[in-house]
Parts: sequence; C-alpha cells; structure tokens
Amino acid sequence: MTNSGKNQISRESEHAVHHVWGFIGFVAETVIFIVTGVILGTRFLGENDLTYIDYLKTLGIYVILHIIRFFCIFLHWPLLIRMGYGMSFKQIILSTYAGLRGAVGLSLALIVAASPGIDRYVQDLVLLDVGGIALLTLLINATTTGHLVKYLGLSQ
Repeated sequence: MTNSGKNQISRESEHAVHHVWGFIGFVAETVIFIVTGVILGTRFLGENDLTYIDYLKTLGIYVILHIIRFFCIFLHWPLLIRMGYGMSFKQIILSTYAGLRGAVGLSLALIVAASPGIDRYVQDLVLLDVGGIALLTLLINATTTGHLVKYLGLSQ
C-alpha cells in the first residue's frame, strides 16, 4: 500500500485513514492493557511463589531501565545532534524519562505467560516485572513529565 497505493488516495481520505488506523492502534493497546491486568490480577491474587524480594527487584529494574536508556541515548548523542532537528542535553533527559514502556512489552509478557514449556514461577516473574514497569511508568513518569518539561524549560 505504501509503495503504490498511497498515491491513489486523496489528501482528505489519507487524513481519515490515518485517524482510523490511529483509533485501531489505540483499541489494540487498550485491549492488551486490559487482558494483562486481568491475567496479573488472577495470577497474583491466587497462589504464587513470588516473594516481597521479587517486588523490590521490580523497583530496582525500574531505576536501572532509566539509567540504561540514558546511557544509550547519550552514547548516540553525537549522531542525534547531526540528524533531523538535533537534540540538546535537556531533550536527552526528557527522552530518558518520558520514554514509553507498555503495550509491546506486555504482549511479549503475555506470550511468555501462555507458554506451557516455561516454569510457572518464571512466567509470574516476567509478568510482574513487565507489568510492574508499565504500571510504574504510568503512575510516576506519565504524571510528572509535564513538570519535568516545565523545569527543563522545554515548554516554550
């Protein structure tokens, strides 16, 4: 479609198609979050072998993921400065903090949870870590990113 069909669609139709696909993507992500939430709830409210240490490790992973993301973006900063619009250090900080972690990771965690060849503890641990990171990202990062944008002076 992109190769030859895109030229066959009028601008008005292209705009409508863009909105339809955006809505379909939104619905798909919503379904993934709901299904993951239901599975997490049933798994963790029932019996499992997870301990409080596993929950604390999830908090540690949340912090480490921010450090890794910062290192990767900072490592490629010279390329990011030269490409496109460029990138300032403030934008690196914002990209590190505001990066999404959600639907793709959750769908992969659901695949692991549905795999019969994987030990139940490992399945629960993967669900805990990926679901916990997505939840912490939504609760902490999503609610405070606006304040960070203002603090960094990027809201002009």
